[in-house]
Amino acid sequence: MNRMRRQLTISAALLVLAALTATALAGKWPWWQRRIAKTPEERHKLSYQAITSDVWPAEPRTPSRIDPAKFRRAIGTICPRMSDERLDNYHSGILEQAKKFDVDPFLLGALMYDRSNCLPKTPENATGYGLTRIDIDMHAPHIRQGRYKYFVMEGGAWTEKHLDVSDLPFNRWKAAKWSSNFYWAAAILRVWKEQCESLDEAFAGAPHRHYVSHWFYGDKVRGTEPEDRVLAARRRLLAYYDGTAPEPVGEFEGVQLFAPVDGAPRLIIDYFGNNRGKKGGHGHQGIDISGHVGEPVRAIADGRVVFAGVDVPGEGSKQLTPAQAADLSSIKSGAGGLYVAINHGGGFRSYYMHLSSLAVKDWTEVEAGQIIGGLGKTGTAAAGPHLHLEFRVGKERVDPAPHFGDALINPFTCAE
Repeated sequence: MNRMRRQLTISAALLVLAALTATALAGKWPWWQRRIAKTPEERHKLSYQAITSDVWPAEPRTPSRIDPAKFRRAIGTICPRMSDERLDNYHSGILEQAKKFDVDPFLLGALMYDRSNCLPKTPENATGYGLTRIDIDMHAPHIRQGRYKYFVMEGGAWTEKHLDVSDLPFNRWKAAKWSSNFYWAAAILRVWKEQCESLDEAFAGAPHRHYVSHWFYGDKVRGTEPEDRVLAARRRLLAYYDGTAPEPVGEFEGVQLFAPVDGAPRLIIDYFGNNRGKKGGHGHQGIDISGHVGEPVRAIADGRVVFAGVDVPGEGSKQLTPAQAADLSSIKSGAGGLYVAINHGGGFRSYYMHLSSLAVKDWTEVEAGQIIGGLGKTGTAAAGPHLHLEFRVGKERVDPAPHFGDALINPFTCAE
């Protein structure tokens, strides 16, 4: 009798499940196990709350036909420490898998750069696996028998779709290997590409510009900072692919200005004069531009380096050569961290702070667009990687933001 009751109970449960599934597929609410990322990165959360997607121009298009040699050069430029063998593997692997799943290879390359800085070994404390830090737990429940099952809204109802992923098993070991990581990253991007519009309607997440946001958050997008990082890296890759030299983007006091970082337009995440909730004082004396650790910082105009070194608490500033700056283990850095100051003449100086490395030394002449260091976060523990840029004319601080044309986007001005 007990066995019969159990069988009846199981049968009833299956009937209820079938009815719920049919209702969900015919209705407008998603019933599947929701995909939620474990620890999405938000390095400037408060600043990004002021940003709306309408401040951005359209992203540059992917070339209709991609030259493998130029793409290899672009990957090698954004990932400069790779061996030739690894560069050959990575650029060809990205192109192959992007083509297989019909996704943008520049996006896949940018995702690799953003998630791992092109380093194949996954650190023990990392979230996700391999070059693109794939979240195995988020996607595994949806991959069965060589198919990724997902749903999109069609004609007012959820429609089941399947992506053929039968070439490779989906597990952490395969995700950790560079070749299969590109395969699975491209496949997952394809799913997000297909689902993005439906998911945004169903879950009412934070407004965003690109389906890559779902990579970081899952079904419901909760912010735009990770998206901005990847799209900035994609713009850099496209610029390196084209091989165009830096060009003037604005002017100040009769001096032609070049962008301080590549991949324009770039986002200002903290504005000139912001007192950051503190009473008194001068407020923020420059602007902050978000970026990746190690990406090139360029001189905004011709000039002479008048300081290259580190801010030391209680001691002022200490001059360093690029070789000395490579090891800061014995130096406690002050708020400015590693920084460079350039004299452009007529009392006009520019300052570049929180650098991760130095590429110039004191009293050397530099040209506009020349690399002077790497972007970083030295001297600042609370914020993520960014460039703090200051303009000084004599003893006066001047807001740099209005003088770079379309190369910098200031959402704080746009919101007024």
